[in-house]
Amino acid sequence: MTLRLPTGGLIDRSKPLTFTFDGKPCQGYQGDTIASALLASGTRILGRSFKYHRPRGLWGAWVDEPNAIMTVTLDGHEFPNCLATTTYLQDGMAARAVNAWPSAGFDLKGGLDLFHRWFAAGFYYKTFMWPDWHLFEPMIRKMAGLGAVSPEHLDTYTSDQTHDRCDTLVIGGGPAGLAAAEAAAQSGQNTLLIEDHATLGGTAHQLPRIDATPTADWIAQRHAAIQSAGGRILTHTTAFGIYDHNLVGLAQNGPFGTAPRLIRLRAARIILATGAIDRPLTFANNDRPGIMAVAAAAEYLARYATLPGRQIALLANTPQADTLAETLTQAGATVTHIDPAQSPLS
Repeated sequence: MTLRLPTGGLIDRSKPLTFTFDGKPCQGYQGDTIASALLASGTRILGRSFKYHRPRGLWGAWVDEPNAIMTVTLDGHEFPNCLATTTYLQDGMAARAVNAWPSAGFDLKGGLDLFHRWFAAGFYYKTFMWPDWHLFEPMIRKMAGLGAVSPEHLDTYTSDQTHDRCDTLVIGGGPAGLAAAEAAAQSGQNTLLIEDHATLGGTAHQLPRIDATPTADWIAQRHAAIQSAGGRILTHTTAFGIYDHNLVGLAQNGPFGTAPRLIRLRAARIILATGAIDRPLTFANNDRPGIMAVAAAAEYLARYATLPGRQIALLANTPQADTLAETLTQAGATVTHIDPAQSPLS
């Protein structure tokens, strides 16, 4: 089953890419992440829970994703604990789900979940204290561990470091960040705009138009205006901390498998335009594959032309959900929109 739409998105359909997931051949396109390519192929289970090996699917579409963590091999080099939603697809990649054997879809340790009633949180701290915890510790750690780092990987994984400064730092390249960076640059300030995606625009790609202008054109106009006014733009760059005296730590990612460049930036003023992430609803079995954040569903549809499913129950009470329900329906999905504010759940 394919969930990929024939048109749309930011992917380049003229550049197909092949890769494997848990040994199974898969295909995506230039601009896909591992996660979007797997979702488009109809792959539902991408990982297992940390201890009980319950099946896990995609929840988010970027750094908010907690489940799709993989070991990725490319050109003979292995890289552990790669987030599938932020790892852009490259031809020849081999991805394997961590904490699952022989595969995420069929994990032998998944049977542990049958005994969940007797496995209360932290039960092993009391159960395995006798006669000696250290007799059981290696086995438990292996069952609950993530990817393994090889010494050879550590020896070659070194990061360049540099120092920089600016008058105004704008963190986030969505509509608000682009507008702020444009205004700052045109006022004569030394402006730096950073965005952790490969492309600018953020959630703007979910809209057909901004200010009566096609979205792609609006983004391109803001991009050109910032640069023509002397502003700088860094994509693939994440701000990971703000410290004393407006010192900001930036990690600029290069090609896959290389260590990010560390930039120590001093900014006179900082504008946060990072957007927001969805908070999951609390209900029984809300961790099962197929349950996804509304914002993530919108991102997969807009950026990767991929439906989150064919039969969709949309539980949300925001105006964005109304728009998404309409867009999903137009894309061919059957959507049941449940608004708890209008029809309270019992």
